[in-house]
Amino acid sequence: MKRFAFSFLLLTFFVVSGCVSAGHDPALTAQLDEVLGSLSDTGAVYTARVVELSTGRELYAHDIDVPFTPASNMKIPVTAAGLDLFGTQHTFKTYLAKEGGDLWIIGTGDPGTGDPRLAKLKGGNTVTMLDQWADKLIQHHIGTVGDIYYYEGALDNQLVHDSWGESVLHWYGAPVSGLNFNDNCVDITITPTFSGKPVSYTVMPPVSCITVNNKCITKRPRCRPAIIKLPDGNVYEIDGGCRIKTELKSKPVDNPGEFFADAFKTHLEKRGIKVTGRLKSADAPLGRAIPPDRSKVIAVHETSMINVLSRINTNSQNLFAECLSKLNGQAFMARQGKKVPGSWTDGEKAIRAFLKKSNIDDSQFVLADGSGLSHLNKVTARMITDIFATMYKRADAKVYRDSLANPVSGGSLHGRMKDLEGHVFVKTGLINGVRALSGYVKTKKGKWLTFSIIYNRIPGSVKPFEGLQDNACRILTDWE
Repeated sequence: MKRFAFSFLLLTFFVVSGCVSAGHDPALTAQLDEVLGSLSDTGAVYTARVVELSTGRELYAHDIDVPFTPASNMKIPVTAAGLDLFGTQHTFKTYLAKEGGDLWIIGTGDPGTGDPRLAKLKGGNTVTMLDQWADKLIQHHIGTVGDIYYYEGALDNQLVHDSWGESVLHWYGAPVSGLNFNDNCVDITITPTFSGKPVSYTVMPPVSCITVNNKCITKRPRCRPAIIKLPDGNVYEIDGGCRIKTELKSKPVDNPGEFFADAFKTHLEKRGIKVTGRLKSADAPLGRAIPPDRSKVIAVHETSMINVLSRINTNSQNLFAECLSKLNGQAFMARQGKKVPGSWTDGEKAIRAFLKKSNIDDSQFVLADGSGLSHLNKVTARMITDIFATMYKRADAKVYRDSLANPVSGGSLHGRMKDLEGHVFVKTGLINGVRALSGYVKTKKGKWLTFSIIYNRIPGSVKPFEGLQDNACRILTDWE
């Protein structure tokens, strides 16, 4: 009896002190501790959790309630709440309408207009939708138009987040608008001419609202060209040397609505449709309603929810995530009877409502933006894995899982874990000092697990920490 009492007290001590946690797999814990903590001498810290989905058993846990900066793992709550709010069949729309002799472009926050990757899936390119809209005008025997109005007020006027800093000079910090085109970026391609002479260049989409300072010289020896966006206005400088045709990195524009309207006007004129008026920003949509009166609608561009999820979770496309984050807020507030533009503040409210409905702890959750670009965002490994567990039980579980990156689809997982094809479905995350990886693992025995591994305070290259995450996934795949 005394021996039993002593054993019970000893077990109680270990449980209370954290040395033993009911349900944890000791062998798995030892393996993951060794791998994930192997670079702790660098000063990097991590949070990690593994849960068996069929039973809900927590197999592994390390600092799972400590808030961490998630980088693009912030896209996980954004897309989960978005799918819950809008459903799999929803489409985001952009309207072309006509009143009198004027045209109207009316946005609803659709992030996919002119997106080159989505256009390519349908055999087109950035300006294919502009061609389709021009075709509709020609079908209606419209050869001349007056002013082109554009409405971008479906989302609020905070186009960039205060914490983004110089990220706004790069494609991943593009402004977030109710009216978007080509991911709100310009793509400049340079072509060599004669040795020592300036290169030639083309801009996609063709517009008149940007300025290009061409300092790039044709050179036969290997020499890298470069492009920068200057801080004020849509001014881009290309420099360096070029010996082969090169597509430079995308760069954002400052004013997405005007950029869209300018691209449309330029394309209409190329197609022989005369524009006699000006581009005008509208404070309200045509007829003060969305959708506009059907009799005035000429064409509609639609982006499916499934394509939005894929661009966010597979490709980690920031603009798509920011639009969905704000659209979540707009939809949530509409359900409260409030008609307001989408915002990051209301987007956070929408996610908290989803977490509360799903019985997920949100006490450490902070949403600054929807893409994870901000270092102000905070999540816990418990919250992330609980979201994946919730999505696993839903009727649209496969839609959500298929939106994630895997070794076949590549995306943000490009070049990683090719040996785990068919076993890992994940969302990556990367900003300075942060490397995150969370998602699902299907073991070789057919069991489904959810996991989250997030490193913060990485002092240098994140590459070694990617290797640790990949090795952890291999361990999970072998788990029985």
